[in-house]
Amino acid sequence: MKSSRMFLVFALVAAVAALRATPAAAQAGPEQTEKFVKTLEGTVKALGESRAQLQKTVATYNSITEMTAKDLKGAYKDLNKDVADSEKKVIDGRPKVDEMNTAAESYFAAWKASAAAISDPELRKRSEERLADAQARFAGIATAGKDTRQSFDTLMTDVKDQSTYLGHDLNASAIASLKPNAAKFNTRANTVFTKVDGVTKMFEEYITSLKP
Repeated sequence: MKSSRMFLVFALVAAVAALRATPAAAQAGPEQTEKFVKTLEGTVKALGESRAQLQKTVATYNSITEMTAKDLKGAYKDLNKDVADSEKKVIDGRPKVDEMNTAAESYFAAWKASAAAISDPELRKRSEERLADAQARFAGIATAGKDTRQSFDTLMTDVKDQSTYLGHDLNASAIASLKPNAAKFNTRANTVFTKVDGVTKMFEEYITSLKP
């Protein structure tokens, strides 16, 4: 009889503990979401800074190829600095991307564990489906981001090659000979800007979908 009472007491204590733990676990969800969102916003900010610097680089490049720079030698020097700054902005943004990816892994893992704890089969299935959708959309942004980075790298290779070409031949004739290359460069630059804007929009829409 005594052992039965003890068992009942332990059972009640365990039940109360479980009830107390559930709200705490639920509260952790919004906190993790907020943390994940902050890393997404940090990546968007870094992306915007990279875009602004690239825009400056393209403007300097065009001042040379269009012969609008008052001082070609000075503009050439500025171009090399702008290219280096553009590459640095992308490198500086890498830790933000890594932080975001780490937060995403933790966020999705916690969501998966939370969904598995739902006793109602229909609600559990619905949560798992929403998790899969969130993961798929994040993966889509990551893929678009990698494609944008590749286009950016190609653009940087182009401008560095042309800068080297002009290095010992900085004059009107040499610049005029780059006219076809300049046209291709600007087309590629516009493509990069379009891709950056597209990825930024994807990020913004994703962030909105996660916020309360």
